[in-house]
Amino acid sequence: MLNNYITADLFNCQQFTLKSIDFNEEESSALLTYISQEKTSAARCPDCGGRAYVQSRNTCDLKDMPVFYGITQTIRAEIHRYQCRVCGRVFTEDLGMLRHPGTRITKRAAMWLRGLLQFHIPISAISRFTGIRWNTISRIHREYMEEKLEQRATELREKKYKPRYLAVDEFAVHKGHTYATCVMDLEEGDVLWVGKGRSKEDFRKFFEEYDLSLLSEVKAVAMDMNASYHILVEKHLPQARIVYDRYHMQAQFGKDVLGSVRLEEAKAHQARSHEYQDALLREADPAKRKETKAAAREELHTYSAIKSSRWNLLMSGRKLKGSKAESLKQILSDHSRLALCYAMKEEMSELFELDDPDIAEERWTAWFNAAKASHIPQLVKFAELKEKRLEGLISHAVYPISTGKLEGFNNKIKVAKRIGYGFRNDDYFFTLIKYLSLPSVRRRFHTFC
Repeated sequence: MLNNYITADLFNCQQFTLKSIDFNEEESSALLTYISQEKTSAARCPDCGGRAYVQSRNTCDLKDMPVFYGITQTIRAEIHRYQCRVCGRVFTEDLGMLRHPGTRITKRAAMWLRGLLQFHIPISAISRFTGIRWNTISRIHREYMEEKLEQRATELREKKYKPRYLAVDEFAVHKGHTYATCVMDLEEGDVLWVGKGRSKEDFRKFFEEYDLSLLSEVKAVAMDMNASYHILVEKHLPQARIVYDRYHMQAQFGKDVLGSVRLEEAKAHQARSHEYQDALLREADPAKRKETKAAAREELHTYSAIKSSRWNLLMSGRKLKGSKAESLKQILSDHSRLALCYAMKEEMSELFELDDPDIAEERWTAWFNAAKASHIPQLVKFAELKEKRLEGLISHAVYPISTGKLEGFNNKIKVAKRIGYGFRNDDYFFTLIKYLSLPSVRRRFHTFC
């Protein structure tokens, strides 16, 4: 009960006096009732400043921080309801420091909630522990995050800082192809904007909602080959160069070219294995049966080797050693189409290391011409599509930036979604994403994870 008396002393310093302390064992709750001692002569109308008289007495229940685990605590304040003698307005006595503005909880409970939320505890868990409604805790958290974001914005304004390199990418909000777009300052790591959707009209909101004067010094923007991003950045940031992201380019090559050709080669061996097995059923000569059986086994072994070579093909040749390198070498020597695609993949990696735009233009042009001359349908199609984005690939030699930092931050977004078991309010979720990108929060969240 010591905490209850400390609570009584805390609120006695205002106009309230403790009236009673009631503990309900069945509901595991404590109720502290306070009565206001404010003098009527001190009451003034908030509109005209006239004197007022007591019209009635009301009660106001506020959730307080719990005393013990599983025991919720409520503060009940008996307050005056006044009516102005001059203008007739009816108003309620101010609760002062007792009530957090706009909520039904005490100020110290709000401060306590802020402390808990910094440890990234799910709101639903805090709600069950304290008995405070989910919406109230969410509101407290959002107020706190917006306060920190405003402090960060003020700090950057005082330093006269303006971002120079940006990254744009989308991430999944919910299952079922629901996406959001994120814009990050690559130098500071702050998320500048988050918006629902990934279409051209969705991304246009960034330029409508964000102060474009703060983007006057942007030199380059890293992105995937999304045409809507490209068009809007060129329109609103004409001074910035488009840099196409290395990761997206190589990932798409690995999936659409290397992956597709690898599966075609594997299926060809599997089909031949089935043909040998069918021939084995019709063959009567023991010697030929043995030869056919060995051929079928060899085709099946090659099929399995190609199927399991996915990561060896995607990995840089400089990193492969030992048995993995020998196995890949054997596969490439027996499959010319796969070997050509692998060589083109290795050369593409070298092109992203170039730092001279003239050499980059010459090398990229030669790469696309070689790809189109290969007569491999997947490689030809890839080259024809990506050649249209040649300028953005050359820009990588001038500004070697990527969306890597933003892709890494997307993992933190996924962790935040798992901690919160999803978010029912997108605006709250987007505020959380920007808050998690703040330098001090990034370090704390990384340690927590």
